[in-house]
Amino acid sequence: MVARHPVPVVLFADRELSWSRSVRGELRRRGALVLMAGTVDEAFHQAALSSPDLIILDDDLEGRGERDLPALFLSAMPHARIILLQSRSSDWKPGTLPGLFASGPRPSTPEALIGLAQGALGSRLRNAPKTRQGTVLCVDDDPDFLRSVARLLSRRGYKVSAFEDAGRALEAIPWLKPDVALVDIMMPGMGGLDLAEKIREKSNGRIPVVFLTALDTDEAYYEGHQHGASYMVEKTAAPQKVLDVVDYLAGDLDPQEREALKSKL
Repeated sequence: MVARHPVPVVLFADRELSWSRSVRGELRRRGALVLMAGTVDEAFHQAALSSPDLIILDDDLEGRGERDLPALFLSAMPHARIILLQSRSSDWKPGTLPGLFASGPRPSTPEALIGLAQGALGSRLRNAPKTRQGTVLCVDDDPDFLRSVARLLSRRGYKVSAFEDAGRALEAIPWLKPDVALVDIMMPGMGGLDLAEKIREKSNGRIPVVFLTALDTDEAYYEGHQHGASYMVEKTAAPQKVLDVVDYLAGDLDPQEREALKSKL
């Protein structure tokens, strides 16, 4: 028997669940029961336990086959509203099917998806206090890469301070008080390994350091961990890898999201 809840139930049915992590946390703070599924079968299993009021549905969800996913979910869950994430769409538009609230590409900011969820659920979502924004220190002598990482993290909601010079970054630590430092290993002058040692000394080990490296070798990983790296991230890795590591070390995650992320890292 499907369980009915006095609180709104939101099901995220998406093969890429990492991008919406902060949105799920915000919805929980606003009183929603949030469920997650990475395949069609998992989504129907979750829905059988708790009937969803809103489904955030990936139109390329694993297990789709040739089926029309909005029609499939709406026929099985006629009381739900659906926000359809379309991989081939470039703009958002109102839904054309009964129950299809809206459709469009993955929103570029958490606030955009929160706004859509608010529109679909209305007053059933309560107000919640503002969460603390984590502060990230980024140090890399490549200005293009530095801007790219800073933009990625800013869109996630982090306060980002970016430096091309390791010495200036070190001087800024006492007043920045970063929650995590992303440091390029290969830099002129003071290299990343030395900078990590000095960050650890200056903060008494309280600031975790993540090395960004173009060197995918066992020696590089060994040196990084010997110098106190919490994680090593290859520069060629998908941007989501950077977000996953920063979310785990500096994000305002609830226990459910933190445990799910821990197993992934």
